[in-house]
Amino acid sequence: MIYIPEKIGLSARSLTLLRKLFRENPRLDEIYTQSESLDEAKKKVREWALEVLSENTEAVSYYKREKIGRNSFGKLRWQDFAAIRILDYLDHSGRKFSNPYRNGKESLNVPFLLLWLGEKSGLGGAKPLFFQDMIHLFRQLNNQLPQYVPTKEQVEEWMERWHDGLDPNIVRVREENRERIIRILMRNIKSCEIGDTRYCFEEGMTDEQKTKKMREWWNDYRFHLRFAVRSPKLLNELLDYSLDLDTQKLLQKAEEKGIPFFINPYYLSLLNARTDDFNAGSDLAIRHYVIYSKPLIDQFGNIQAWEKEDKVEPGKPNAAGWLLPSHHCVHRRYPEVAILIPNTMGRSCGGLCVSCQR
Repeated sequence: MIYIPEKIGLSARSLTLLRKLFRENPRLDEIYTQSESLDEAKKKVREWALEVLSENTEAVSYYKREKIGRNSFGKLRWQDFAAIRILDYLDHSGRKFSNPYRNGKESLNVPFLLLWLGEKSGLGGAKPLFFQDMIHLFRQLNNQLPQYVPTKEQVEEWMERWHDGLDPNIVRVREENRERIIRILMRNIKSCEIGDTRYCFEEGMTDEQKTKKMREWWNDYRFHLRFAVRSPKLLNELLDYSLDLDTQKLLQKAEEKGIPFFINPYYLSLLNARTDDFNAGSDLAIRHYVIYSKPLIDQFGNIQAWEKEDKVEPGKPNAAGWLLPSHHCVHRRYPEVAILIPNTMGRSCGGLCVSCQR
């Protein structure tokens, strides 16, 4: 793809936000309207940021890396954070950053060029979110954006709004989920004579006896590995057919692309098959691990790395300092754990499975 910001017009929403940014910041507006070049404008913005930073000698030392650590960080004012961020933008202006989980797609750091193009000709192609971020950044620089740090009591109050896993209602729902999953899996377990020798039913066992046995197996981690869900069809069935059509189509597409499914029964029992007032949205954190997202499905197969330590050169330590024996298959993340990844998938640990249960 070809990206030429000088030729891309701003959307109506972006243009409205750009005007708001300059309207709220007369000094920034003056810099951009009176400067004869982008370099001159960036120089004046730098002077402005340094002017704010100079009010706090500790902040100047922190920016110059003369002082580091938590103690120095704690002496920064709210305005100082904004000034340092602006200076970082300027210091690294023009740099390209490769995005390894988007097939190496490069992102160009030119925020003040985008403002220049937008102000001078309504071009640059910057999105509304970019201008919203800039509006908040300069409000922070001008001390017009109050810093809000909640108290411990406020945080605890927010936490109390939501039910946790020990709440009787949540426990009841998860027990119901477990029983439903057990009933479905029980149909797929055969007698010991023809099936799995570890997880099988003796001849003549009643449904009640089988259910009791399944509850015993439920506490065995090997049972959950053995009966992990490996298809969207079974996933939907175990969730009591609660997945909507859009989600089913998404999972079908993931299966067609070759993305592996592996969700253990216990994990599934934590998802709500129905939504009640007391548990609405309570399973979203886990659900987002289990249900593949469209961006992940679209990028699957092109992911070169998920994190910096995923980039490996033979014979050289990776970003975490580990010397890995292979730059293809072995993805070692912890001293006593090794994760093997197929050659065909690249070193994209996060792109292989949503629910990483290592």
